[in-house]
Amino acid sequence: MKSVLSIIVLYLLLALLLVSCADQEEAVPACLQVEVVGPDCEAGWYVLQIMDADGTGEQRSNQYIGQLQSGFVTTDNLPEDLRHSGKVVYLSLERNTEYGPLCTAVYMMFPPVRVKQVCSDE
Repeated sequence: MKSVLSIIVLYLLLALLLVSCADQEEAVPACLQVEVVGPDCEAGWYVLQIMDADGTGEQRSNQYIGQLQSGFVTTDNLPEDLRHSGKVVYLSLERNTEYGPLCTAVYMMFPPVRVKQVCSDE
């Protein structure tokens, strides 16, 4: 009797877990104001500067904006029409932990990111 009751409770917990996880949407990172600095050391990669709320882009130690440290990042999936130095846009970014640019040791390395979406101007 105890084993039957244990199995029933286990199935109920598994069913509850499946139902609670079924309707979750993927979280989209917040839109950040970034400035396109220019091409990175490897072809197809572009350096972006994450701007502060006041638009200065000054780096602050130990402060994070979502997953990203404020400052500079690099990406390889920046839309073609945004690949102009000095262009300021709003983008939703996430860390790219799978791969990054391959550069020689004389280049400054920035954290690789992916552009999740281009946001409208805020």
